Amino acid sequence: MMKEPFPAASAVPNSCMWSRALRASQASLPSAGLCVKSLYHVTNTLGRHIENGALYRVFGGDPFMDTGGQELESRTTWRHVGACRRRFMWRKPFLSRFESHWEPFLTSKSIYSLLDRPFKQELEEVLWLHKLPFGLHSSVLSAFSTLQLLPEQDLPGSFGRLWCQRCIVVGNGYSVHGQHFGKMIDSHHVIIRLNDAPVKEYKKDVGERTSIRLFFPESALPNPLENSDNNTLMVFVPFKPLDFLWLREVLLKTKNKTTEGFWRQPPQEWNWNISQLRILNPYVTYEATYKLLQLNASSKRYATTGIIALNLALHLCQEVNIAGFGYPGNHDTTTPIHYYNTGLSRKNELFQHNLTAERNWLLKMIEWGVIADLTSHAFQAQNH
Repeated sequence: MMKEPFPAASAVPNSCMWSRALRASQASLPSAGLCVKSLYHVTNTLGRHIENGALYRVFGGDPFMDTGGQELESRTTWRHVGACRRRFMWRKPFLSRFESHWEPFLTSKSIYSLLDRPFKQELEEVLWLHKLPFGLHSSVLSAFSTLQLLPEQDLPGSFGRLWCQRCIVVGNGYSVHGQHFGKMIDSHHVIIRLNDAPVKEYKKDVGERTSIRLFFPESALPNPLENSDNNTLMVFVPFKPLDFLWLREVLLKTKNKTTEGFWRQPPQEWNWNISQLRILNPYVTYEATYKLLQLNASSKRYATTGIIALNLALHLCQEVNIAGFGYPGNHDTTTPIHYYNTGLSRKNELFQHNLTAERNWLLKMIEWGVIADLTSHAFQAQNH
């Protein structure tokens, strides 16, 4: 049984006894008792002694509070608090989280930190010792020169303002085709999409809003604005050293671009607002592959963009849902892989991934309540 951290005794109103608090920590939220008034997510900015992501319960008759300790309006109800009930589920020991200063994107500062010895965090050691897609070994200079082209490198503050951020990762799977989940998907605060998946002609099924889109050279949209919002954050995922070169060339509009070394020819032009572009920290891919999926390094396989995006979402959001995940079975030769390009099978693109491990991990996370599948009957029944 996972033990939740609790505040110091002085922080607990005397209207609640510790015995009740301990019982509540082991109970499901609906049966935790009237003593548990609200939940709020405490970040490491409130004190060095508090581990980032630790969940504290506010006891007694105290008002509801948000992440900054501010009182919420009286109309806040258990329904609002319950929407954030999953936050504590995915912390240690469930998913082996340990980096309290975790940063999702590469920055010039994070590159500079690799010059210090000894390394202060495992994150820095991983970046230095591992090659792409898990680290920057032999690619540090290429990454640094690419970062110099980005005027903004950190996570925008707008992604951390909500006390209970509901996010959804929209996969490209055929399971959403014809299901008309568009409005439900668009109701989330943060909507993460993958690769070149279109929305323009499929908004009834997948919605039309896009907060974040993960992509790499071979999956880049030549004109992202056609299927993204003006304020969409485009997140570049480097899988090989050549990917940094491609990004520099399209940003600098180099005439004679590199064309060899890609498994599929990437766009020769890529037009986007450069201030809305970030580079994913390879540690996110490392964590998704070895901490979440627990793949064997000798297999030389890595997580799909979908699992990488889920790892990002689980760090950013208090509630994480999914839609469009899953692939047809090995013996299913008729069901398309994607909700678009329905007559085209592209299973040859998936050989570098362990789809069985990903499916098992997703099922486990859904069973534990860490994430929820929008396409499941249980989710639909609960939200109607």
